Amino acid sequence: MKKVIALSLSLVMLVGVMTACSDNKTEETTTAAETTAAAETSADETTEATTEEAKGDPFFTYTDAYGNEVVIQEEPKTIVSVSPTMTEIVFALGEGSRIIGRTDFDDYPAEVLDLPAVGAIDNPDIEAIAALEPDLVLASSIFTEDAYNQLTELGFTVAIVRDEQSFDGVYDSIDVVSDILGVSDKGDALVADLKAQVEEIVADEDTDKTVYYCMGCGEYGEFTAGGDTFINDIIEMAGAKNAAADLEGWTYSLEALIAADPDYVLVSQWYYDEFTTNENYADLSAVKNGNVILVDSNIFDRQGPRNVEALKLVHDIVTGAYETEEAAAA
Repeated sequence: MKKVIALSLSLVMLVGVMTACSDNKTEETTTAAETTAAAETSADETTEATTEEAKGDPFFTYTDAYGNEVVIQEEPKTIVSVSPTMTEIVFALGEGSRIIGRTDFDDYPAEVLDLPAVGAIDNPDIEAIAALEPDLVLASSIFTEDAYNQLTELGFTVAIVRDEQSFDGVYDSIDVVSDILGVSDKGDALVADLKAQVEEIVADEDTDKTVYYCMGCGEYGEFTAGGDTFINDIIEMAGAKNAAADLEGWTYSLEALIAADPDYVLVSQWYYDEFTTNENYADLSAVKNGNVILVDSNIFDRQGPRNVEALKLVHDIVTGAYETEEAAAA
């Protein structure tokens, strides 16, 4: 804008000087300048119209998790996924061959480990992504504004899919991703299949069993899924009660856990030994009764198609249909 203002002032001063010299000269010069300006404007408008016509209508327009309007001009053939959840959804849609890069944390399905890694989920290696030259960077809400700005300034299209709070949010995420990829029919089919599986699993009657999902424990504090999370939905849909249902968010306390005294504790391999050997948890009923169960945290934490597996697991546990690997092998 400063350049435009300076240029305008220069033109005004130039016209003033020329006017002082000769009225006739001014008229001729002004007429010539107007003619030249009109020609340049016409040329610019023609070029812009030609460019827009060449582009045509965008392939897909999407308002992302941050409220940014994402315009995808053409169907994305190559994708860098900076979200393990998005990666799982793309593969579940049968479009995994489009992914050419992933985060350090992507591990499902197994073939993603053969793809080049671009670093963290929230703030990945921008140079590594740029080197892959993807048509699209697919991210989740944890993606930082700084990473988003760096990539878009380099000319890359970034679509951030909102993390949902409810179990049904996984269906919304699948719908969005399938639309972005231009495979809405596959998205509809996947959602219909997942809903059919859920319908077969969901308990007809609730049990009186309480379940605590351990996301972290020990010296760094207690972390679990509160009543306003999609993991809470998984537990309740399975017919159980979330021991931390009165919590909002993810941060719990040892005192609250001891007071809740859940019937079952589900814990990942990262915290299983800590939970089963730490004296802080020794008096919990779940520990005393051998009901601390090792689970794959990814089927709970990642809001994707495998949440149905988590639902079935909790249902089997609280209805007595679950068998540990040791029991099954005996």
